[in-house]
Amino acid sequence: MDTQKIGRFIAEARKKKNYTQAEFGEYLNVTDKAVSKWECGKCLPDSSLFEEISKVLEVSMNELLKGEYIEQENVEIESNKTINSLLYEIQKLKRNESLIGALCAISISFITAIYSAIWQPGRKAYEQFFSGFIEAISGCCLVLGIILIFYTWVKYSKKNSNKN
Repeated sequence: MDTQKIGRFIAEARKKKNYTQAEFGEYLNVTDKAVSKWECGKCLPDSSLFEEISKVLEVSMNELLKGEYIEQENVEIESNKTINSLLYEIQKLKRNESLIGALCAISISFITAIYSAIWQPGRKAYEQFFSGFIEAISGCCLVLGIILIFYTWVKYSKKNSNKN
């Protein structure tokens, strides 16, 4: 989604309704500064506000998400494009979450491996147990990270090959 385009559209629609940023923000229970950030394209409104924004500005949700007015004969085509665009964004977020999880697991693995290499266990049973426990965590996190990376690669490479 193009934050600049959506921001300009919100500003244009707001001005057509003769609302100031403060008045518009009041309808939505946000500050005029938040409205200004949207209109400048610095950020998008919270997703929970999109429905209310479309009601206040009397525009369709598709028009709001697309950032332009849609002619009546093109509504269905544009709706499908918007849905596909949102589904693609969701897929990217899920892929990124999987990769972040994998990177965290691998990072924990390396940190615990370094710690277990530096820390020398004593002769007491609890010290040796703790040392073995840290090494087990390190190994498990490394395996988990590798599995997550492999899972993400397989899952999303299949989806991408199906698109082609």
